[in-house]
Amino acid sequence: MSIIEIGKTGLRVEQNGFGALPIQRISQENAVYLLQKALSGGMTFFDTARGYTDSEEKLGQAFYGIRNKVVIASKVRADTAEDLLTQIESSLRALRTDYI
Repeated sequence: MSIIEIGKTGLRVEQNGFGALPIQRISQENAVYLLQKALSGGMTFFDTARGYTDSEEKLGQAFYGIRNKVVIASKVRADTAEDLLTQIESSLRALRTDYI
C-alpha cells in the first residue's frame, strides 16, 4: 500500500482506509476482530460517524490502548455550534479517546 498525507494535516496514513459503516451490522466481537485484522494488515485510517449506530463504540473497543497506531475520522450532523460540541463529545466517549 502507498502512504499518503491527509491534506495539509501532516497525518500520514495508508492510502486505503476503512469505512466503518458496515460494521454496524455485525457483532461487537466480530467487529473488533475485523478492525484489528485491518490494522495488522496495514490499514491505519478508519472513518466512522455518529450516524453509523454503534460503529464508534466498536472502533473504541478495537483500538483502546493502541489509539496512537491509528487515525480515526468521525462525522457528525449538527445545526448549531452547541450541538456540534455535544456530538463531538459523544463521539470521543464512544471512541474511548480524547482526539479525532
